[in-house]
Amino acid sequence: MAETTEIKIGDYVAAKKFGPLEHDFTGEVTKVYDNSVLVEIRDYDPADKTAVGDMNNRAVVRKSAAKITGNKADKN
Repeated sequence: MAETTEIKIGDYVAAKKFGPLEHDFTGEVTKVYDNSVLVEIRDYDPADKTAVGDMNNRAVVRKSAAKITGNKADKN
């Protein structure tokens, strides 16, 4: 069943580690696709600094794997 809360641009999400990342991370949604979102990585483990830099501080995350932790208005 689909989640009732729709992820939108400006939401802050938490995501699980994947690919070159060894730890979970959080960031801001900058683009929404049909089944995934583009996340600008904002908070990550220092051990992942090189991997995050290689990814240009961005990651594409499945919507089902992203958990909303807040939105831009909450952070200001």
